[in-house]
Amino acid sequence: NNRARHTSQSAQSKSSSTESNINWVDVLSYAIHGGLINAPISHYWFEWLSLHGPSSNTASVLVDQLVVQPPLLALMFVCLDILRANIRTTLHQFQKGHVISKSVSNALRVVPSSWRFWPFAVYLTFKYLKKKHYTVALNLCSVAWTVYLSRGSASAAADG
Repeated sequence: NNRARHTSQSAQSKSSSTESNINWVDVLSYAIHGGLINAPISHYWFEWLSLHGPSSNTASVLVDQLVVQPPLLALMFVCLDILRANIRTTLHQFQKGHVISKSVSNALRVVPSSWRFWPFAVYLTFKYLKKKHYTVALNLCSVAWTVYLSRGSASAAADG
């Protein structure tokens, strides 16, 4: 019985230590780099290489691996360092600034005003405009709403 409990605790400890070894800042950094930087570069590079590169597959691989990939790897590490630093700074500011509690408080304060503005804006847009104009009309309403909110933020900052 004691041995079973020790084995169970050991398995839980290994499981939680494995989970805690995931560096989520790195995961997010690689995801941003891969999706926003490397994917478009690779897409256009391989498209260009297939159309204008050497006719030999072997030569194309050599050009890719010897000429293009080394600078792309250097770029990747520069981007990852920049992303990691920015993500860590953002997380620190997010925690230090009590962002969640302030956001919830601000949202609760603004919801009544939102209910006085947006239902009418959306209703009037749907009632009087063609569908092709919905996005433009509601974006213009959003500009007005943003001005209203920014004036409220400015006066709240001036008050305290």
